[in-house]
Amino acid sequence: MISKEEFVAHQEDFAAFVATIHRFATLLFIVSFIGYGAAAWVWFQGATWTALIVATLSYLFFRQFRRLSLNMARIQYTMQPRYHPMLLLVDRMLEDHKPAVVVGQLESLLKKQEETPSSPES
Repeated sequence: MISKEEFVAHQEDFAAFVATIHRFATLLFIVSFIGYGAAAWVWFQGATWTALIVATLSYLFFRQFRRLSLNMARIQYTMQPRYHPMLLLVDRMLEDHKPAVVVGQLESLLKKQEETPSSPES
């Protein structure tokens, strides 16, 4: 995992990255359920095998939406050199853990940072 110092150095970048992951995950989640709806519609049209294929593909897509959303966010952030150090830390985390674990750990680190009281202003 990454150290607290590394996280604090890139905290804003991690927050933006996690927000982007959630946007892509929401989009992919919606697309997969549209696929389920399309499968139901095709089934009511009498094409049972086609409905089964569409439902299976939607399920397989749904099972990968965490990995896909992380990879889509990585692609978006790779284009911007500012985020390369943060992405290297994410890559290091991905070497040891699955994408869902990495995103969960980043979310928990962000939540801890939000919960710690900031220094009182004078």
